[in-house]
Amino acid sequence: MSDKAFFVGDHAALDFLNTIAAPRGEVIEFIPDGGAYVAWLVDAGLLDRSEVQELLDRFGKPALDRVAAEARELREWFRQVMARRAGWLARGRAGEVARLNQILAMDFTYRQLEASGRHLVLREKRGFTRARQLLVPVALVLAELVTNAAPSLIKRCANPSCTLWFYDRTKAHRRRFCSAAVCGNRAKVAAFRERQRQSK
Repeated sequence: MSDKAFFVGDHAALDFLNTIAAPRGEVIEFIPDGGAYVAWLVDAGLLDRSEVQELLDRFGKPALDRVAAEARELREWFRQVMARRAGWLARGRAGEVARLNQILAMDFTYRQLEASGRHLVLREKRGFTRARQLLVPVALVLAELVTNAAPSLIKRCANPSCTLWFYDRTKAHRRRFCSAAVCGNRAKVAAFRERQRQSK
């Protein structure tokens, strides 16, 4: 099996939850260390690939491994928030809001002029002066999810053995599976076999 994380969530926050998965019953951890966490940030579009080597050199493996451990803790905490999502964060859970706000407060952004064809454009950049600031991009997408997403459209895959989450962006909001090609087909095959068995 590929060591690439699943990107079936249709929202970066849910893809972050999916960095631990058991697609075939065996648990796979996609951010076991700092290098894997940085690689996931790039794959998720939350970090520019051109920054990776500089960050690896600047912070070193031990510091990045600590950040990865903190990211895993953040993920498991957020999974608990999602499990009781009827309350979300803002409804009387000030401690939970504070947890995200503490990470967001570490953010350091600045603007730079860059060439774009024959023109100059002003772009916002994120600075990383401490390794822990690598948690900020994830905290931002988690905060965006709880402030902008409809809780009823955040779903778990209907395959009982699947652990993946997704945001249902379909027009009729009837998406049931993380991936129609994987879990959806398995469900169809299982239903077909059950019908065959009952018809005998």
